[in-house]
Amino acid sequence: MKSFHFILTALMGIGILSMGFSMNGIDPVTANVAATSIYAGAVYIKHNYPQYFVVRPGIFGNDYIAATTPEGRAGIQVITTERDRAAYVHNATNQKYAGKDMFSSYLRLECTINNNKGKLTFKTFDGDANSVYPTERRLDRNDSFIVTEGGFFLLKQDVANLKTNGKLLTYPNATVFGAAADDLHAIYHSGELKIAIGKKVIVPGLDLFRFLCQPITMQSGAGNLDSRHPKAGIIKFTPQLELDGSGTNEIEINFTPYANWAGASAVAGTEHRAVLYFKGLLVTGGSANT
Repeated sequence: MKSFHFILTALMGIGILSMGFSMNGIDPVTANVAATSIYAGAVYIKHNYPQYFVVRPGIFGNDYIAATTPEGRAGIQVITTERDRAAYVHNATNQKYAGKDMFSSYLRLECTINNNKGKLTFKTFDGDANSVYPTERRLDRNDSFIVTEGGFFLLKQDVANLKTNGKLLTYPNATVFGAAADDLHAIYHSGELKIAIGKKVIVPGLDLFRFLCQPITMQSGAGNLDSRHPKAGIIKFTPQLELDGSGTNEIEINFTPYANWAGASAVAGTEHRAVLYFKGLLVTGGSANT
């Protein structure tokens, strides 16, 4: 009788999950496979770690089933449509952020490009350097930031006139960067992103080539612009990165320049810059030492 009851319950659970997936536009075969996998994993967790098993509301739609870890963090979660929601749930259940406000935000870090210099260093905190560009958004010492997505861009800024309207570009645009555009390709084709947090290397070398996005319709003069998709130049970070406002975050890009490499601006009063644009979750008061 117990076996019959278990099988009946399992079929009902799988059916409910499958129905929820189908309602969100997932094809029936994929929905059934996903539902079976989720239910099997949930049953395993419940059987082996019953003290950590939690069923969250909303399994018919956009919510999830989760097993919490001993630290209270969501260990297994399934989001039917929203990756951002999954990231939020995973981090919001982390005990170290208990009682802290968490919301979607971004960081924008900039570094001036100089000729014959193959290293770009990005400061992450307000007050880390003598100069913070007005277009930057850095991290407050009291907060932490969880990076879920990020992009690398090039920028030409009119600093002589204190302008802030330089466009974030996903490739070395010849109309904007002039003769330097060809040299700037070296950053994409030989560059690596390295990130160390708390003196521990988290990202040893992420190729910059994956950020290169040259649109089908490219700018050919001052009177027109590139075609652009909102996600152009943006990639997902898996695993996520956690930057602590009171910690040590070392972020740099290393690439291979060559003799007479000239990626800097040759126009007086302007600068060519490299820009790291991180999207994710800002935790106010989330620094370990707050």
